Amino acid sequence: MSDHHLVVREHQTIRLAPNGPLSRAAHAAFLARIPMLPSGVLTPVHEGLRTGSHCGLIQADRWTLEILPKIYDLDGPLPDRGALVRMLAVCFDIPVWLDGTASSDLADDLLRVVIRAYLEEAQRQLRQGWIKSYVDQEDRLTRLRGRLNLSEQVRRGRAAAHQLHCVFDELTVDNGFNRVVRAALTLVRPRLPVSSRLAIQADQLDLALADVGQLLPGEALRAQLPHHRLTRRYDRLLLLASWLLRLLSPDVHGGAQEGLGLTFDMNRLFQEIVSMALEAAIRRHPLGSRLRLTRERPMRPLVTDLSGTGRFMMIPDLCLWLDEDLIAILDTKWKRLSPFQDEHKAGIAQSDLYQLLAYGYTYGCNHLTLIYPHHPEMKDWTLPRFSYCSPAGANIALQVAAFDLGASRSAAGQLLNQQIGGLLHAIFQ
Repeated sequence: MSDHHLVVREHQTIRLAPNGPLSRAAHAAFLARIPMLPSGVLTPVHEGLRTGSHCGLIQADRWTLEILPKIYDLDGPLPDRGALVRMLAVCFDIPVWLDGTASSDLADDLLRVVIRAYLEEAQRQLRQGWIKSYVDQEDRLTRLRGRLNLSEQVRRGRAAAHQLHCVFDELTVDNGFNRVVRAALTLVRPRLPVSSRLAIQADQLDLALADVGQLLPGEALRAQLPHHRLTRRYDRLLLLASWLLRLLSPDVHGGAQEGLGLTFDMNRLFQEIVSMALEAAIRRHPLGSRLRLTRERPMRPLVTDLSGTGRFMMIPDLCLWLDEDLIAILDTKWKRLSPFQDEHKAGIAQSDLYQLLAYGYTYGCNHLTLIYPHHPEMKDWTLPRFSYCSPAGANIALQVAAFDLGASRSAAGQLLNQQIGGLLHAIFQ
C-alpha cells in the first residue's frame, strides 16, 4: 500500500494518519467525491472513511482507493483481488481473465488487470481487423467520384472549373468505434513502465491506430455508437475502454457521465454470478428442457390494503421451476459466514430467515435456500438445515448453501442437484 494507492476491504474503516494510512489531503479529496458516487460506496466517519458493499477503484485527484472483497481474510490482497477479477470475468464475458491472469498482474493492483485485459482484447480485434465504416467525404477531384456538389461547384466559379467538388462515401477505420478505443489507449500508455510487455503492446496498437482521429476522453464516453451484428464483436473492447476512460480521464466529471471510479455492487455481482452459473447447469442437466430459472420474478405483494391493492412487493432473487411448478426459491447473500464463532448461527442474520419465511408462505414454496460465498473457514463445516416452527411455516425447509467462486461450474451443479434431489427420486421411480 503506497501513499497514493490505498488497498482496503469492503466494510472497513480507513483511519486518518497517524492512526491509519489516510492523509488529510487524501481524506479531503475522497470526501469531495462522495456525493457523486453510488450510495453507500464511501461513508464519512469520525476521523476517517468507511467502505460499503461496493468493490473496485475510486480516483480522487492523485489518490486511488482500491476496495477488494472481504472473503478469504488472508495476508496480502492477491486472493481477494483474484476473486473479484473472476467475478467480473464471468459477469462481463471477458475471456482474457478466464484464461488466467498472471500473478504479477494481480499483485500490483486492479487497474493493471483492467489495462492488461483491454490491451489483450484490442490486439485480438487488430488480428481480425479494425471495424471499418462508410464516412461522408467531400473533396475537389479531377474525375467525378460519388456525386457532384453542384451548388459548391457554381460558387467556386470558373477559377476552379478544372476540379469537381465531389461528395462520396469512403470505407475507413477513422470512425467512432476506433476513436473511442484510441482515446482509452492514449490514457493508458503513459501509465505503463517503459519497455515492459504491456508498453510494447500499447505501442503496437498506437501504430495500428495512426489513421484514427483523436477524441477527448469526455467526448469518447458520450459517443453514441450504432449497435448491430457487424459491430457486436467490439462489445468487450468498448466496455473495457469505457472503464479506463472513467478511471483515468481528468475531464469526464462534467456532463452526463461522471467518471469518478469503477465500482461494483457486490450483492448484485454475486447474484449475477450464481444465476448465470445455475442457468448453465440447467442447460447441462438431463431435465434441462423442463427446468427454468427466473431472476427477481414473479413479484408478489406481501399484504393488501383495505381496497384490495397489493403493497410491499416481494422480489425473490431466484426462482427455480419444473414445468409450471415453483420448486425452490433461492436468495443470494454477499456476507461472510463465520462458523467458528457460532457453528449453529455462523452469522446468519435473523432478518434473512424472516424474509425467506415470507417468501415460502406467500409463494407456496416449501424449499428455500440461502446462498453465501464459500471461503476456507467453511471447508469442514456442515452446512445447517432448518425447519420453520410456526404453523405458517409448517413443512417449509430452509437450507444454507456455500457457493465456491473459484469453481462456479461444479458449485452450480451441486446446488442444482440439492434443489431437485427429491424430485428426481420421484420422477425416475
